[in-house]
Amino acid sequence: MEILKERTIVKTLLLICLILLSGCDTKRDSVGGSDDLIVLAAKEDRDKVKSLLSTVFNDTLLTPEPESLYKVKFSDPSNYNALKTQTNLIIASIGNFDLNPATKLAKNLLGETQFNQTLEGPPVILSRDQFAKNQLFMIISGSDSSMIKDYLIENGEWIKQQYDENFDKKQSKYLIDAQHQEEKELLLLRKHGWNINLPWGWEIIKDESNFVWIGQEMPFRWLSVYWRDGNYFSKEEAIKLANSFPEEYFKSIQYNENFISVDWVDYRSDAAYKISGLWESIEGAKGGPFEGYLFYDYDSDRTFYINYLVFNPDGRKAFYIRQMNVIAKTLKVQ
Repeated sequence: MEILKERTIVKTLLLICLILLSGCDTKRDSVGGSDDLIVLAAKEDRDKVKSLLSTVFNDTLLTPEPESLYKVKFSDPSNYNALKTQTNLIIASIGNFDLNPATKLAKNLLGETQFNQTLEGPPVILSRDQFAKNQLFMIISGSDSSMIKDYLIENGEWIKQQYDENFDKKQSKYLIDAQHQEEKELLLLRKHGWNINLPWGWEIIKDESNFVWIGQEMPFRWLSVYWRDGNYFSKEEAIKLANSFPEEYFKSIQYNENFISVDWVDYRSDAAYKISGLWESIEGAKGGPFEGYLFYDYDSDRTFYINYLVFNPDGRKAFYIRQMNVIAKTLKVQ
């Protein structure tokens, strides 16, 4: 079993490997949503546990209503055997009370000595592929909620990073590593000098000299790639795209100027400007979230803008935006 190792806080974060009955290569893939946090906790602790988890998993997407990137789902500790292969499984115990079913479960898994160490030292144990492939298994056990909260505040960014990376890894397995449309990808490469992984079911809606638009329905999703010769990588160019791109190339939609942000980020190990916010229909009452990356490719001397959006009224949107972010990162320029 591979244990997650933190480079910057390795002395403070407790990571242990629980004894397994079989090797990792014989495990099946984890089950359940990549954005679901299955939490086994006593009923009387759930409000406190939810508050503690919110210090780590606090990201939301404006859709236009804020939507959490991770959904906390509680279950009784007695369901441990049935849920032990979930993608994101968390056992949360507060204090040392034998009548608390989560405490009893944590003791059984860790042993008395190791459990007592969590009451005095780091209260988080995090491992990968514990009972299934592509699984994150976490035990939260501390003497009181304030002690646990202090630790999560200090180390939450790293913990959250592990879950974000696991989301991308698992979605890549189904979107990228599984069947994709190699012939269409090869056509894009030959025609434009770049390609992107096209999952099964995605269609090329428009293919022009400097603009390719692909999409899929159920729910409604668009992803487009725009490029131009030369270096136009600047915040001013990003703002200009935010103001004019959707109307010029999609015709029927625009970005809502009240909900646009332009941020400097890493994209495909390169610097990029991330443009994000809400799109809206010019004529009808439709809208949803969008994201995009503006970056410059030195080898081809071209500036690219890759953009994606979701329309899924009354349905989840953050999950699909994150899925398309995984696809967007497969863009390769030759």
